[in-house]
Amino acid sequence: MQSLSLEKLASLMNGRIVTRSGRHLIPLAGCKFGVTRPTSITFLTRSFKSEQALLTLLKNHDVRCVVVNYPNILTTEKWRRSGIAIIEVKNLDFAYMALAKFYRGQFSIPRIQVIGSSGKTTTTKMIGSVLNEKFHTLTTLQNQNSPLGVANNLFRLNATHQAVVLETGMKAPGIIRMSASLIRPDIGVVTSIHSAHLARFGSIRKIIAAKSELLELLSKDGTLIINWNDANCRRYLTPRFKGKIVRFGFSEQCDLWASDIQRQGLRTHFIVHTGELTFPCAINIIGKYNVGNALAAIAVGLEMGMQPKEIALGLERFEPIDGRLKVYHRSDGAVIIDDTFNANPDSTRFLIDELIVMAREHPVVLVIGDMERPSRDIEKYARRVHYNIGRQLAQGNFIHVLAIGLWAREYKRGAIQAGFPRDKINYYRTVGVAEASFIKFLTPGTNVVLKASPYTNLKILRLKYFHNS
Repeated sequence: MQSLSLEKLASLMNGRIVTRSGRHLIPLAGCKFGVTRPTSITFLTRSFKSEQALLTLLKNHDVRCVVVNYPNILTTEKWRRSGIAIIEVKNLDFAYMALAKFYRGQFSIPRIQVIGSSGKTTTTKMIGSVLNEKFHTLTTLQNQNSPLGVANNLFRLNATHQAVVLETGMKAPGIIRMSASLIRPDIGVVTSIHSAHLARFGSIRKIIAAKSELLELLSKDGTLIINWNDANCRRYLTPRFKGKIVRFGFSEQCDLWASDIQRQGLRTHFIVHTGELTFPCAINIIGKYNVGNALAAIAVGLEMGMQPKEIALGLERFEPIDGRLKVYHRSDGAVIIDDTFNANPDSTRFLIDELIVMAREHPVVLVIGDMERPSRDIEKYARRVHYNIGRQLAQGNFIHVLAIGLWAREYKRGAIQAGFPRDKINYYRTVGVAEASFIKFLTPGTNVVLKASPYTNLKILRLKYFHNS
């Protein structure tokens, strides 16, 4: 794997060499922040009580170079004697990303970037599951989808990888552009464009513009795969892109579409159509919107020259990720469906649509927490969106609804005003207060669905009562 001289490293990061190591060449692979698991090049993000203890730790891990911000409090002579080089930079984050760009350039493999307001992680893992039937594929680790997270994932590449699929988030204008400049994607995937960032961006137009930054760095000979069932995706700034566009959705107006969608237990079956191809697929997860995510994965597989049988098998092997509609079966017959990794009004609305149908056939208890952060500066917006979801809840024949969180009182108010039985919904400010009611409904044969953003900490219920099964 690529090794560089100290001079080349410093040049790439626009840094200054302070001390030199005893070895001329320094490996790039695995480069990362912090000293929890030090590598040959380690970026120091904070000071330590004992500089000597830090030096000993790094020498034991064969660290050859540390990169630090300027100014810093390191004792130059100590590091010189240790044989560990120091490179000083003005901005540690930018230096790390600059090095990641260079490292990525050492791999001539297909690169796929996934963006969207919801469905990014599931789609990324579905694509990875499909591609792994033919290509050894690297996918995003956990939820590392910031530009720094992208850089960290790029440093995980090694000579065995034949493709890379990375999801990228967006917290402000310019973030998608920054991540795309690191990845330089050959294929771009847009899962959805919703109002998840509306409180921060101010308008859906600005959200669309920020997500369209992907097009500035998507290969001109590459492919854009986009959800044409999403009204805001149809407003995406596609005229900017002169490459191939694959539109997926649920009608023949799309280049790739699904029909005959049927839920069988907690699996979903459907038929895929594109050009002259028609073939069946199934996924181990519920939700029409997850069929959309699967279509994105299918489109990537086809672009990569895979056969329908390989693609279908890859989707069969996909398993939901923790906190994203992952199913847990208790030994007493109860089922917990955990969708607590994140929530926004649109993803919550889509899930409830599915649960309304599910509740016609199976007993469903819905435990629903806040979708937005518990901050009073968004109070008017938060109350409105939670109230509207509450009105939607009234359409479902749920055994019971437990609403938990700062804004969750609006779920109850909206549901009751829309005709939901008052005795079938309870509001609790915290998970701890709601726990006794939760236990009461965790009965054999019942499907208990947990849906919330991390602010509510509903996941603790699954962790506690699944492991007690």
